Parts: sequence; structure tokens; C-alpha cells
Amino acid sequence: MTERERFHHVIRGAAVDRPPLLEEGVRDAVLEVWHEQGLPRDKTHLEVFGLTPHENVGPNLRYVSSYFGRVFDLSPREYRKAFDVSRRRFPDDWDETVKRLEDRDHIACIWASRGFFQALGVGDWPTLEQALLGTIKERAQVRALMDIYSDFCAHMLDMTLQEVDADFIYLSEPISNNDGPLISPAAFEDFMIPVYERIIATAKHHGCENILVSTYGNTTLLFPAMIDVGVTMLWISEAAELPELDYRSLRRELGPELGLIGGIPLSILRIQSTEDMRDRVEKIVAPLLRSGRYIPLAGGRVREEIPWVVYKEYRETLAEVIEAASSA
Repeated sequence: MTERERFHHVIRGAAVDRPPLLEEGVRDAVLEVWHEQGLPRDKTHLEVFGLTPHENVGPNLRYVSSYFGRVFDLSPREYRKAFDVSRRRFPDDWDETVKRLEDRDHIACIWASRGFFQALGVGDWPTLEQALLGTIKERAQVRALMDIYSDFCAHMLDMTLQEVDADFIYLSEPISNNDGPLISPAAFEDFMIPVYERIIATAKHHGCENILVSTYGNTTLLFPAMIDVGVTMLWISEAAELPELDYRSLRRELGPELGLIGGIPLSILRIQSTEDMRDRVEKIVAPLLRSGRYIPLAGGRVREEIPWVVYKEYRETLAEVIEAASSA
């Protein structure tokens, strides 16, 4: 069974020998440090542990860079130029990528949205302040811009799905800090849920039923609206260890039909005792694996401060817990 097949079995809630062994997106700089600490020079962590990356493909969905700092002030016509529907948004090697993905064993997803604040041109503190004030004082304008953004995202997704059979579509939503979302649930439903509706309808038109939201911080207040509109998977990264973000709590609150990726706090990689590390991994991962529709991995990027020996221990521990849960 390939990792791609495992992914579809897990997300459907079907029986599987083990979940896909996804990786955390370890960067080359970290690998350089790890090579100095004992990772074999001719290997990566992927090869050592049989991990597979998930590949994000598709067009560049960011606003045209020349509009930075003034996206929120654009007329509808100018906004359409900032988010222009064009094949130029695809990478130069797109044709080769399409051909390469036709017969693949790994998981590939398509970027479908960069999120609410990206749609309003946020790129620094002044533009964030401008956008937040706009959601209060210029609600009609924000709705109009988001309507254009939904058209842009849907058209770019349609173009992509005509050429790539995606395992899931990827909605990035960096909208929260650890205290909660930066706009209210009511405002999110007003402004962004129609965008989700349009994107999800496009995905389903092409037969793609797996809809993932990737978010950061504490976005729990927005999850019910996301799920109601058709989101089927959540992936939370770089968030504080809050009770409401514990994946076991999310499973109880949001139900067994929701797919979950991640859920292992990065603090586990800082535990000194092997026994304590195993205990925490087992308590988090084992019940989630038994509940189904769960792919375990650390909830954020593993950075240079985590030594190779610690990452190795974490991966070996996780493999043992997965094996035990799969054979139970």
C-alpha cells in the first residue's frame, strides 16, 4: 500500500496497516546541523525513517507584489489586477509537474486559498491594522473585495484541477493568535465563508472531497462554521498548548468524521526522559489513532534547537506507538 493509498483509507475511516508517515517540513539548515550531530551524510531524515512529504502544488495565489501596502485601497477593477486569473501564476515547470504527478505514490494537494488577511493585502503591522479597521468601518467594501477574491480562487483552482488529481485542497487560514481569531466568528462567516463555499463547490465539481484548513494559533471559534460549509480536515501548527487545541478535545467536540493531521506538541521533543516522552506520545496518539481519521506528527516545524538524537528518539517512539495501536 502506498502512502497515497494509506492517506485516502485513513481519511475515509477505512482500515489501514498504518497511517501515512508525513514529515514536519524540516528545512535544509536543520539537516545541515543534524549531519554534524550524527545523521548520516548521504541521507535525510526522510530516508532514515521512511517518511514522505506532502507536496503542495498549483499557482501562486498571492497578490501581485507591486500592490503591497495598498491592496485594501484598490477599486474593484484594480483589485482584479492584483489578483489576476492567469496561467502566468503557475510555476515555469508546471507542465513537467503535471506529468510527474500523473503516476505518483505520494500525497499531493493544491493551494486553494491563502486566507482572509492575505486577500486584504496584509504583509506587515500597518497593513494588518488597515485590514482590521476595514472589517469594522468598511464592511461593504470588504464583502465586495472578498467576492472578487472568491472568484479568483475558484477560477485558479478550476484551472489546476483540470490538470492535477489532488488528494486534498489546502486552505491556509493564518487568522489567529493564541488568544483567538483576530476577527469575530460572525465577521468570518460574513466575509470568508462565502469564499470557502465557492472554493469547495469547485473542488467537489472535480471530484475532490477532501478539504483541509491549515491554521495557526487558536482558531477553535471558527471551526464550526468551517465544518458546516464543508471543511473535512484540520491541521493546526505553531500553536500554544491550550486545552481547547488538544486534538483529543477537538475529536470530542467536533466529532469522528473530521480528519486531523498533527496534534503532537513540540514540547514533547524537549522532554529529557525517554520514558516520559513515550508516555506523552502514547497518551495523545494512541486514542486518536483508535478513533480514526488521524495522521500523527509534530504540530509545527522542527527547528535547529532540536538535536538529531532527540528527533531520532521522537520518531522511533512514534513508530512504536503507531505499530502498537495498529496491531491492537
